[in-house]
Amino acid sequence: MAVPLSKVNVFALIIGINNYHSRDDFGTLQGAVNDARTFEKFLLDPHDKRGLGVPRSNVLTIEDRKATRANILAAFKAHLLDNKAIPDHGDATMILFYAGHGSRIEAPGNWGTTDGKVEAICPVDERTTDAAGNYVHTIPDYVLAWLLRDLAQKKGPNITVILDSCHSGGMGRDVGQARNARSLSPFVPLELDSHLWSDKTSTAAAYSMWEPGADSHVLLAACRQEETAREIRYTDKSVHGRFTERLIFHLRRAPLGTTTYAELLNMFPEWSGQTPHCGGARKDRLVFDWNYPATGRSALPLTIIKAPGVQPKTVAGRGEPKDPDEAPLLVDSYSIDMGTVEGVVPGTEFEARAADNTLLGSLTARSVHMSHSILSASDPFHAPVIPPGSRAAVSDWNNHAIVLHVYAPRDFPHLADLFPTGSTDGTRRRKYVQAPSREEAQIALRAADKPGEVLVERLTSTFLEYSPTVRFALADQAKCVHLPNVVDGIAHFNYFLERRHGADPLPGVTLAVHRLEGEVPGRRPDRRYGDDGNLVVNHEVRLLSEPDAQVWYGFTIRNEGPEDLFAYLFYFDPDMYTITRWHAPAGARVYPPLKHGGGTITVGMGSEAAYRFSLPQGQHASSGFLKVFVSSKYLDLDWIQQRRSPFHPDFRGTQRLEMIKERLPEMPKWDAFCVALTMTDGELGRHGGAGLEGGSSGEETGLAADAKREAETDIWYVPSLC
Repeated sequence: MAVPLSKVNVFALIIGINNYHSRDDFGTLQGAVNDARTFEKFLLDPHDKRGLGVPRSNVLTIEDRKATRANILAAFKAHLLDNKAIPDHGDATMILFYAGHGSRIEAPGNWGTTDGKVEAICPVDERTTDAAGNYVHTIPDYVLAWLLRDLAQKKGPNITVILDSCHSGGMGRDVGQARNARSLSPFVPLELDSHLWSDKTSTAAAYSMWEPGADSHVLLAACRQEETAREIRYTDKSVHGRFTERLIFHLRRAPLGTTTYAELLNMFPEWSGQTPHCGGARKDRLVFDWNYPATGRSALPLTIIKAPGVQPKTVAGRGEPKDPDEAPLLVDSYSIDMGTVEGVVPGTEFEARAADNTLLGSLTARSVHMSHSILSASDPFHAPVIPPGSRAAVSDWNNHAIVLHVYAPRDFPHLADLFPTGSTDGTRRRKYVQAPSREEAQIALRAADKPGEVLVERLTSTFLEYSPTVRFALADQAKCVHLPNVVDGIAHFNYFLERRHGADPLPGVTLAVHRLEGEVPGRRPDRRYGDDGNLVVNHEVRLLSEPDAQVWYGFTIRNEGPEDLFAYLFYFDPDMYTITRWHAPAGARVYPPLKHGGGTITVGMGSEAAYRFSLPQGQHASSGFLKVFVSSKYLDLDWIQQRRSPFHPDFRGTQRLEMIKERLPEMPKWDAFCVALTMTDGELGRHGGAGLEGGSSGEETGLAADAKREAETDIWYVPSLC
């Protein structure tokens, strides 16, 4: 039986539409209302019937003729955003479920998307006129995203969005009926929903429901961008969306207390032409909850690989559902979604843990690929039994390239904390080793003049030119248990800043910077600045300080190479040692969006959040790095992020959780390049140039942390320096 949620503080808005007013534009569906009612029943059923036991007053369902554009938006506001029963800034679970037709519209300004279009859900009265004679438009995804952002800020970010619809303009030829409009929806005037963002400034949040790193919600969608969501007539004569039927099936059977969103969707079977999608920064948290599994944020699901003569079964939810109480199966090997990109090498050791975090035993990487590795028992004569729901985390990297060489003088007061004598489990997990001299080190640590502070000297060429030193305050001077975590965070930062695939590079990818004009959702490059809007001249961009103006910036990634690619953009802040993802593909739901032969992807334009910069108070210069990763295959690279500074006393390391993916026979390629960005206040020449010492007491004050505030300085942008 499924493990019930430990709380009934769940609120849901459910929408199901079969019969649209404009039948020339929308085919009549048979299963969308059934889906809405089935999902409602799952919420209301008590735990002994494998439901959530949600109070009836917490669920609002809108069907068919009542699901007008005005009613949907009003219901979201009344039942969720302004509902006094939902505590402000709390942990209530909020769910938006939609089953019906989807569509696409021309993107405002044709920026911020790969094909100039954005997705939308279709209210029942779309393409008709209301009682006042006004034309009724679709509901674009950026409108829903703004509402979800407001809901997350007011009530909390424990929000799940479930969409059983599709947006492709073509009709499929395989099984079932497609849930998509017969043509694109008409362009939505910007002023129609402008009241949502008037008197508000942009933030680092993205204004698209499909944004892979959206912090406001987790999205469960029925299919990829170019695919179709199907509804099927089942053997009991009922009609349901294929996605919703499987979703309810698994929700009623999966142990929700130990199952993440990504693992839930991984339980789905493979369908031709329909691939369910899971997106959002919180997809690796427990379903309808905001906690991580008991095994922690750094552990990954294990997939059992069939041993000769043994029937395969699934540890972490692959393929069709299994009885959670079935006996575990002993097999030879396991697959885990960490590979060469993460730094795994043959010989990397992992700890296997059960769902309750009980230690099961040790596994070792035997075969390592770009995005996954094959593990087997470290001791084949004492192989651990791995039950369902188990995960594994690295216990010893055994990789010299990922290890940071750290020098500290003998009089460094925390030398024993940093390099304890003897081998322990803790030291084996560290990403650094002691360097015998400064000449052999990548960083050097020494006590700063101010008591309780440590000075970090960066000794590699990447840092020496821009930011050679930084200092931070220790959280506990008497017993410095935090210092090893700090150095681990620095090692993580350095490794991925310097990471580049030199064996088989992917040429022809560049990054451009733009000053923007216009307002959300129509921001675009201001072509009065630079070469047709491109500010890069001779590998450099220099921006003049405009303290009294709100100047926003965006980026374009261009691919002049011979093959389509997936592209990722990260910002590395060396003052705080934070890594922030600024762009990633919308999961496995899309085909490679960065097309070959001049294809582009824009970041911070259209309906996306733009960027502006400022210096930390008291500093005359600061540097940062933009890093572009590209790959011929989709990769979930969110684990690269280090959003909390290692200097923060609560820093415990980076997370790494992702859904298990099918193993494909081809050998995908990847590559990366780095650009440096230096900011000055115009006083640079009088204060010793770039590379001034940074400082931190645990507060986020670096260049990246200020990316959403006014530009107050000049900026230099120098590509391809690392």
